[in-house]
Amino acid sequence: MIMKYFLLLHLLISLCVVPLLTATASDDAWDAVKTYQYGDDFQPLLAVEAEVMRSVESPETKAQTAARLAALLDDGTTFAGRQFICMQLRLVGGAAEVPLLAKWLNRSEDAENARLALADIPCEESLVPLRQALDTSQGRALIGVIGSLAARNDRASVPAFVRLLDDSDREVASAAASALERFGAEGLDALLQTKDSPAVATALIGVANKLVDQGNAEEAAKLFSALADADCPVGLRRAAFQGQLRVLSPEQRKQTIAEWFFEDDSAKNDIAAFHLTELPDAVFDELYANIGKMSVRSRIVFFETAAERKGEQLLESLLETLESSDASERLTALRMIGKLGDASTIPVLIAALAKDEASQDTAREALIRFPVPTVGPQLLDALRQPAARNSAIDVIVAMKYYDAIDPMIRIVRNETDADSVIVGLGRLCDPDDIDLPRLLELYFACRPATKREKVERAIVVVCEKEPDPVVRADKLMAILERRNGGLSEQVLIDALPLLGKVGNPRVAEMIQPLLHGQDPVLQQAAIRALCNWPNADFLDDLWKIASEHPSTQYRQWALRAFIRVATLKSDRPESETLAMLKNAMSIAVNASDRQWCLSRAATIRTMESADWAASFLDDPVLSQTACTVIVELAHHRFLREPNKAGFEPVLLKVEQTAKDKDIVDRARKSRLGM
Repeated sequence: MIMKYFLLLHLLISLCVVPLLTATASDDAWDAVKTYQYGDDFQPLLAVEAEVMRSVESPETKAQTAARLAALLDDGTTFAGRQFICMQLRLVGGAAEVPLLAKWLNRSEDAENARLALADIPCEESLVPLRQALDTSQGRALIGVIGSLAARNDRASVPAFVRLLDDSDREVASAAASALERFGAEGLDALLQTKDSPAVATALIGVANKLVDQGNAEEAAKLFSALADADCPVGLRRAAFQGQLRVLSPEQRKQTIAEWFFEDDSAKNDIAAFHLTELPDAVFDELYANIGKMSVRSRIVFFETAAERKGEQLLESLLETLESSDASERLTALRMIGKLGDASTIPVLIAALAKDEASQDTAREALIRFPVPTVGPQLLDALRQPAARNSAIDVIVAMKYYDAIDPMIRIVRNETDADSVIVGLGRLCDPDDIDLPRLLELYFACRPATKREKVERAIVVVCEKEPDPVVRADKLMAILERRNGGLSEQVLIDALPLLGKVGNPRVAEMIQPLLHGQDPVLQQAAIRALCNWPNADFLDDLWKIASEHPSTQYRQWALRAFIRVATLKSDRPESETLAMLKNAMSIAVNASDRQWCLSRAATIRTMESADWAASFLDDPVLSQTACTVIVELAHHRFLREPNKAGFEPVLLKVEQTAKDKDIVDRARKSRLGM
C-alpha cells in the first residue's frame, strides 16, 4: 500500500517536476524530509527530488547529493522520510552509501526500501550486503533479496540459491528455483541435482517449456527426458511426458500416444488417456482391437476416456471386463457402462446393487439417470432381493417413483424383516390425501408393538414434510374420520399414540378427558399419546404421572418423556432445567432411565451441569455416561474457556475413568485447549 502511494506521487512528479529542474531545493525543503508523514504537503519533497534528478548530470554533484541524502537517513527521520530517501538513493547512490544502506537492510521495517536501493546501485560493493542477507533474512524479505540478486545476474549467489532450494519455506525454495533459471547451463545443472523438490520441478518444467517456445526443441527434449526419469516424482514425470509430446511432430505425437497405452507406466498411461481424443478413428480402432494387450492400468484409463467416444463399440468389452479379477478394473467398467445410458445394461446395474459398496454407489448413480418407466419395474424386482433392497430404495426415492409405494407396502405387510422398506416409505411418500391414507391403513394392519411403531415413525416423517404443525394433525384427523366407522373407540385406541407424536390443540382436547377416564385401555392410549407429544406443552402432566401414578409402566413412560421434552430448547433458565433433571434422577428406578436422564445433561451448557455429571464419575453404572456428557460440554469453547480451572480436574478424571479411547482423547484435547 505504501509503495502504491509513492508510485502515485512519482506520477505527479512526472507531470510537475519540469518547472523545478532549474531551481535548487531550499534547506527548509531538505529539513522537511526528516519530519515528513504520509498525507503532509509533498511540495518540499518534490523540490528535493527535482534536485536529485538534476544531480545525475555530473558525477560530482551526484555524489554530493547522495551524501546529503545519506546524512538524513537516521533514527530521527520518520519512516515515510526514510522511504523517500531510499527511493532517491536508487537514482544517485554509490559505493559510499552502501554501508549505511546495509545497516538498514537488517531493520525489518526498512529492509525492503534498503534492498531496493542497494539493488539499483550499479557497483560490486552493493551486492555484498545483499549476498549476506541470503543468510540472515527469511520469509518475504528473503524472497525479495533472492529476486534482487537474480535480477543483477549475480553468479556468486548461485551456490546460495542452490542451498535455498531445500528451504522449509516453499515460497523461498520456489524463488530460489526461479532465480536459478536465469543462469543458463550453470543454473540448470544445479536445478537438475535437486529435481525431486516440488519448487525445483516446477521451475525445470518452466525452463523446458520456455525452450520450446523459443524454438529450441532439441534442448527442451533433453530436459524433458531428464525430468521423466523413473526416480522422479510422478507429478513431475507427467509434466515431463506432456512436454515430450510438445516437441514431437504431429505424426510422432499420435504414434507416441498410442504406444504409451501399452507401457507399464502409470504416468504415461495418464498422459496418453488425456490426449486420446486427438487420435483419428483408425488409430483408436487399432487400440481397441489390442486392448487385451494393455496393462490393467492402461485399460482402466482407456475405458474412462473412450466410453463417450466409442461407447456402443466398447460395451461388449466393458461387459467382459466386469468379470476381471481386478476390483478397480471391474468398477471402472461398471462406471463406464452406467455412463452409456443403454437400457439393455439395466439388469447389470441392478445386479450391482447387491455387490460391494463402491459398485452400489456407481449403480445407483447410473440408474437414476434412466427414465422412470424404463427402469422402474426392474427396481421393483430388486426390492425382492434382500442384498439389493436398500440401494434399490435409494434409487426409487431419488427418482420419486411413486408406483413403488404399493409394492413396498405389500412387502411390509408380508415380511418380518422390512425395516428398510418402512424407512423408505417415510422418505418417498408425501403428506397428501393419496399417500397418507395408504400409510394409515398399513399402520392399522400391523400388529401393535415393534412393526407398528416403526410405521408410526415413518408416518411422522411424512407428516413433517408439511411445514405447518397444525395442518399435519388436521390432515390425519380428517383421513381417520373418513374411514369406515370414523373415530370409533378402537380407532382412538390404535391412533392416539400416532396423533400424539404429531400433536395439535384438537388432539390435546381429545386426550385430556381420557387421562382421567374409567376405560383403562383408552387411558393407556391417551398416556402414550401424551408421552409422544413433540413439545413441552404437557410437562406438568408428565411429571405428575411419572411421580404419582400407581402403574410402574406408566411412570416409566412418563418419566422418559418428561426428561426428553424438559431438555428441548426453550426460554426457561438453564438452572431450572437442570433442577428438573435432578428431580427426574431422584425418582428414576432403573439403570437405563438414570443413564437417559444423565445423558440429557449434555444439552444444558453450564458449568453446573458439568459439575453434576462429574458427581457420577465414581458410579459404576453411570460413570461412562458421565464421561461422555462432560466431554460434550467441554467441547464448547464458550463454556470451557471461562471455566478452565473447574474443567481441568474433571477432564483429568475423565481421562482416567473413560473406557472409550475416543472419549479419553477428546477429554485430553479439551483439557489442553486443543
